[in-house]
Amino acid sequence: MVTTGLEEIGLLISGYLCLRNWQSQYISGGRAVWLLFAIAMFAFFVGNLWFCLWELRWGLDPAASAGNPFFVLFYLILIAGMRLAILDRDVQLARQQWVIVVSVATVGLMIGCWLTTLSARAVIVPPTITAIVQKESAGTIMAEINLPLIPPQPTHQHSTTTSRERPPEWVLAINRSMQPLINTFNLFYVLCDLVLLTFAAILFLGFWGGQLGLPWRMTAQAVLCFYIADTWFAYANNQVQGYESGFIMEVFWVFGIVQFGIAAALEFDNSIRARRLARRRTAI
Repeated sequence: MVTTGLEEIGLLISGYLCLRNWQSQYISGGRAVWLLFAIAMFAFFVGNLWFCLWELRWGLDPAASAGNPFFVLFYLILIAGMRLAILDRDVQLARQQWVIVVSVATVGLMIGCWLTTLSARAVIVPPTITAIVQKESAGTIMAEINLPLIPPQPTHQHSTTTSRERPPEWVLAINRSMQPLINTFNLFYVLCDLVLLTFAAILFLGFWGGQLGLPWRMTAQAVLCFYIADTWFAYANNQVQGYESGFIMEVFWVFGIVQFGIAAALEFDNSIRARRLARRRTAI
C-alpha cells in the first residue's frame, strides 16, 4: 500500500513536470516528447489505481484488472516518446557503442524468453481422476484415525468477516473478460520492455557526458528501473505462490517515476539557462 501511494504521488508530480516542459516556451525543441511522457505518466497513474483496487479492495487477481488497457497505453506512448527523442536529437553512435546496444538488447531478449517460458510452465494442469480418488481415500483414512472424541460444535453462518468487500458485478465481469488475456498482456509487456531497454541504451550512450545530456541519461535510467521492476513482478507472479504486491524490488517503479520527474526538471532548468546565456550574448 505504501509503495503504491508513493508511485501515485510520484506519477502525478512527474506528469505535471513533463506537461510543464511541453507548455513552456523556454524548451527550444522536443516539446512533443515531453507531452508524450506526460500522457504516459498519467496513463500509468490510472492503470496503477485500478491495479491497487483490484488487489487490495476486492481481493482479485491484479493481473486481470481494468488497468491493463492503461498499461498498454503507457507502454505504447512511452515507446513513441523515446523514439521521438532519439530522432529529434539525431543521436549518432560509434561502432563500439552499437555493439553495447546490441549486447543489451540480446540480454533483454534472453530474459524475456526466460520469463515467457516461466509463464508457460505456470499453467495449472488439472489433476487426474485417479489422483483425486487416491487423495480423497487417504484423507478419509487419516480422518478416521485422528477422529476427535469431542461432540461436534454447532456451526454459525457468517461468523467470520473479511476486510475486503465483495466486488460489484461489473468488476467481476471485467475480471472474467481479462482472465483469458493475461498471458497475452504479459507477452506484450515483455516485448515493450525489450524495446524500451534498447532505446534507453541508445539515449544513455548518445548523451554520454555533459550537463545538457543529463536529463536524457536520467530518462534512460528511469526506463532501466521500470525494466527491473517489471522483470521482478513477472518472475514473482509466476514463481511465488500467492504473491502480493509491495515487495522491496517494486521500489524500482518508484525510482523510475522519480527519475522521470528529475529529468523533466533538469531539462527545464537547462533550457532557462541557455535562454539567459543567449540574451546576455546578444546584449553584449
